Amino acid sequence: MNIKPTALSLSLIAAAALLAGCAAPQGGSAGARTLDGKPPMIIGHRGLPGLYPEEVIAGYEAAIAAGTDALEMDLMSSSDGVLFVCHNPFLSDTTDVASHPEFASRKKERTVDGVKVPADWYISDFTAAELKTLRVKQPVATRSHQYDGKYPLATFQEVVDLAKATRAANPGRKLLVYPETKNPIFQRLLGVPLEEKLLAIIDKEGWNSYDAPIIVQSFEPESLKMMRRLGLKTRAVQLMDGDGIDFRTGTLTYGSPDTAKPYSWLQHGDPRTFAAMATPQGLAEIKTYADGIGPWKVYIIPAQGTDAAGNPVKSLSQASNMAPTSLVADAHRLGLFVHPFTFRDEPARLTATYKGDPKAEYKAFFDAGVDGVFTDFSGTGRAALEEWMKEGKAK
Repeated sequence: MNIKPTALSLSLIAAAALLAGCAAPQGGSAGARTLDGKPPMIIGHRGLPGLYPEEVIAGYEAAIAAGTDALEMDLMSSSDGVLFVCHNPFLSDTTDVASHPEFASRKKERTVDGVKVPADWYISDFTAAELKTLRVKQPVATRSHQYDGKYPLATFQEVVDLAKATRAANPGRKLLVYPETKNPIFQRLLGVPLEEKLLAIIDKEGWNSYDAPIIVQSFEPESLKMMRRLGLKTRAVQLMDGDGIDFRTGTLTYGSPDTAKPYSWLQHGDPRTFAAMATPQGLAEIKTYADGIGPWKVYIIPAQGTDAAGNPVKSLSQASNMAPTSLVADAHRLGLFVHPFTFRDEPARLTATYKGDPKAEYKAFFDAGVDGVFTDFSGTGRAALEEWMKEGKAK
């Protein structure tokens, strides 16, 4: 399925072309803290979900117009092998599937990466044509719902086509596509594997090289290693998760099976958690199959806080920043770039250190030397980067 540019998409692409010269700085010594000496990347996490529903074409168009450097998405497969962009393998939280009586019988319980999920509708049980009859909604209650029900689910090919159209409209803009193989072992066990389909599209586009406008990511190292064996030559990123923060000490916690470790480690009884990846030994292992890491941001700048009675605080907004860890320096020493996730504008997502200013958070991470940031608000990230550059912090 190929996207047909609408009047909206064409106008946004034109706006992006005008923005690109000033909104996407390239090269030079300005970003000397990064691995390649260039300014950090602004990565449009799931499009522009701070304002639009996640992973819809309109959200990706808005992210482009806001000055993003990369369009990030999660990959899921339909029952007939079409790659769609959607964060979860189930549909109830981001679509109107529950209002379609013709699909009522497909609701079922499943265990996803070691976690039993309540009955839901799964993308893998629908054809591409059926998925296109659904409409997407905002899953975050506190965000705008003005676009709920207006847009269909997008295919990966449609996002690729949008990126290509944007680059064609302005050849100087280095817009990337940044797909994640999501729950790849779960999907392979269902008979809808991701890796071969993703590699086929990469090959079709002529993008199977290190410098191609695509970076492939996954929390699952076996997925990345499989794609390497299949011939993947693009840049690849190992993601690193955790399920919470012990605010007494500032350390990450690893209690939930699906966020504590890659599912392949759980399958094989490997006692390690994602924390092992953040060590020099873990980073050295990642370097054998990937080019960068995508850690949860608290791996880089931890958060800590206790109340007057000495008890740990209950939320991130009540905690304060600790000193940055050595993770960025350790990764850079091995030649791995670092793209932490996820940056958001809402005060509840910021530590008290930032005093409610989301741009202050970006600047702290730019100071720490990160090579890019995953953000739900590309416009805020771009504005923060431009301010940081003007302040001379990048030198």
